[in-house]
Amino acid sequence: MEKKSVGVLSFLFLVLFVTQEMVVTEAKTCEHLADTYRGPCFTDASCDDHCKNKAHLISGTCHNLQCFCTQNC
Repeated sequence: MEKKSVGVLSFLFLVLFVTQEMVVTEAKTCEHLADTYRGPCFTDASCDDHCKNKAHLISGTCHNLQCFCTQNC
């Protein structure tokens, strides 16, 4: 009887450990040209600020002098 209790307890600890180690997957993100950004994009900071504060999206980065915003898709 005692061996059975130890086995069940060990199994429960194993299940608890495995569930703690599971990684939560993040939502997929998509990047698109910021159509409201004006002028050439020289710094990621200005693009990021525009995408976060004006377009209310996740972030922004410059690619080939254009601002691209990142959003959940």
